[in-house]
Amino acid sequence: MLTGFTQVSARRTFVLGLALLVGGCAGFGKTAPSTTFDLSAPPSLSVERAARRGVLAVEVPSAIQVLDSNRIVVRTGSQVSYLPASQWTDTLPGLLQTRIVQAFENSGRMGSVTRSQDRVASDLTLLTEIRAFEVSASGTTGTALVEISARLVDREGRVRSARVFQGQAPVTSITGAGATHGLNAALWQVLGDLVTWGSAGA
Repeated sequence: MLTGFTQVSARRTFVLGLALLVGGCAGFGKTAPSTTFDLSAPPSLSVERAARRGVLAVEVPSAIQVLDSNRIVVRTGSQVSYLPASQWTDTLPGLLQTRIVQAFENSGRMGSVTRSQDRVASDLTLLTEIRAFEVSASGTTGTALVEISARLVDREGRVRSARVFQGQAPVTSITGAGATHGLNAALWQVLGDLVTWGSAGA
């Protein structure tokens, strides 16, 4: 039979052990801080004609759930995962909207370009969907794949033109830096074609 002192001592030992266990579990669940990566728009595009008049509004691209985040997607066969300890500076749709606007502005082919949330009256609206923005891994290397569908819609809601754009580039290492370099190169291909098409359709 336990004495009062022994009971108190046993209870203190149990509480201390529980606290150590909880602390150990909390430490075990911690992950390394993520490194943040950015995308860029082509700094300039050749201007073959005078800028089109009017205002183009760029909507935030739509995307499926796995792409609607700030994580970098890696596909290995049929398995889709996120690159560990790496992230974008913003959610991918928000980041791509900014880079699409910048690509049109850098080209000088449009009279004015704005984001749809700025609520500026526009002549055309660019609607896009991110169909693929990932690294297809094969061992320690892979291929960056970018696919974006686009529609130009006028003030009356009529689709003036529609097209799917694709780009791909080699990825030398399945790391944050390697994946970002390849995805940015593939994105530049897409943005170059998108601006050429979009300004012609305006």
